Amino acid sequence: MIHPGKICLAELPQVDGRKKKRPVLILSKLPDRDHWFVCGVSRKTYDLVFGFDEIISSEMEFCDRTGLKTSSSIKFGFVSYLEEGRIEGILGELPKEVYDLLIKRFLDHLSQNLNL
Repeated sequence: MIHPGKICLAELPQVDGRKKKRPVLILSKLPDRDHWFVCGVSRKTYDLVFGFDEIISSEMEFCDRTGLKTSSSIKFGFVSYLEEGRIEGILGELPKEVYDLLIKRFLDHLSQNLNL
């Protein structure tokens, strides 16, 4: 069952307009819709926004629960929403405390930028 904190597989639009199947972190379900907010997960760990994106290292004790095959980065700058039917399968999940920390960081960033 899909719920926040799960890491799933889905086809996402890329910057160049093509679509690519990639892992996504499930963030939240849209109210009254069969859609989910997700963010992309990438094997590129060198292109991070410091203090915003997060590396899930293959050396972390919970990494095997994520279903990720290698160290990866959670890209909060790559947020999208998808119909549930486009989410192809569950790979794993983040521990609740890690998910909660990442969501807090994301929401803090959004709230700090309200007065721009």
